[in-house]
Amino acid sequence: MESDSSPYTVTSNSQKFCIHSESIDTIAKIVCTGLGLAEYEVSWDFVDTQSMRELNRKFRQKDRSTDVLSFPQEDWLTPRLFHKPEWPLADESVLDEDNPPQILGDVVISPEDAKRNAADIGHSLDRETCFLLVHGILHLCGHDHEQADDEKLMIEQQKAIMEFLESAAVRPLWEACISIEE
Repeated sequence: MESDSSPYTVTSNSQKFCIHSESIDTIAKIVCTGLGLAEYEVSWDFVDTQSMRELNRKFRQKDRSTDVLSFPQEDWLTPRLFHKPEWPLADESVLDEDNPPQILGDVVISPEDAKRNAADIGHSLDRETCFLLVHGILHLCGHDHEQADDEKLMIEQQKAIMEFLESAAVRPLWEACISIEE
């Protein structure tokens, strides 16, 4: 997970998206903990549509932007399943200070595509961004949606995680994870 807690901006199609690192880190940590991977770290980034198009072309041979891409560092024989962690999460780190964290992989999100998805679905940009992060992390953990049974499991997992993130605190944990700078 990114370590800098200050927000940063991504400009895409003349819009500035302000990414709130601390919120994204918190969501990623909770999802990993619920997947039994608290000792793992997720690297994430937000990029403009042109950069996402280039990544999609290079790694998936698709010449268009997409909302999220995942680059796993582990091969899972079976997908990891989410179990609601105790809330609030313990403040003490589960990481051994003498050993670096294990890397689960990288998730890259296009805020412009997330904004378009949110408008199409009728969700907030915050919620859609969180959903894409969850979707990307599930891909890092062996989930896929190529076959009907796999897709059904992934949808169930996404739903369980999003419900947990919505109800774990006074407000949904995705609130204020991203905003559009005017």
